Amino acid sequence: MKADIVLENIWLKVNIVYKVILVIISSFLIFLSAQISINLPFTPVPITGQTFTILLISLILPKEWAFYSIIAYIIEGALGFPVFANFKGGINVILGPTGGYILSWIFVVFILKFLLRYVPRFFALLLTSLYILIIGSLWLSIFVGIENAFKMGFLPFIIGDFIKIIILSIIPISKR
Repeated sequence: MKADIVLENIWLKVNIVYKVILVIISSFLIFLSAQISINLPFTPVPITGQTFTILLISLILPKEWAFYSIIAYIIEGALGFPVFANFKGGINVILGPTGGYILSWIFVVFILKFLLRYVPRFFALLLTSLYILIIGSLWLSIFVGIENAFKMGFLPFIIGDFIKIIILSIIPISKR
């Protein structure tokens, strides 16, 4: 009986260590994908690989661990670590023109997991991507106005997001 309790305690500790490592690796993958960045001359919002990674993590990890990974990444950036696109970091990035996109990721996991219960993966990813673009563009509108935000923060990203959605729709991923 006592051996069972000891083994259970060891398993719980190993399980927590595993999950912490999973969160660290996932937030590191978001960081790496942020550096896949193309600056566009007409907008302060770069094209990055972050959305792809955020959606991928949201698809493959259990909800709470995907959420913790995204939160860890945002906190790392807010604390000044250069994890955002173009090796930027600091609260000023979150409060700046791209902050809406970054903050929208907090709810991506919950939105995507909810939608996956009711619609095929493609449509769940499409609606989740639209959510990111809308929140990001609305935030951007504080800096550039609503019409410019749509032109600078929504339209230029539709084709890239559509390609990401197609890729994420066809790769085999087990449901969690």
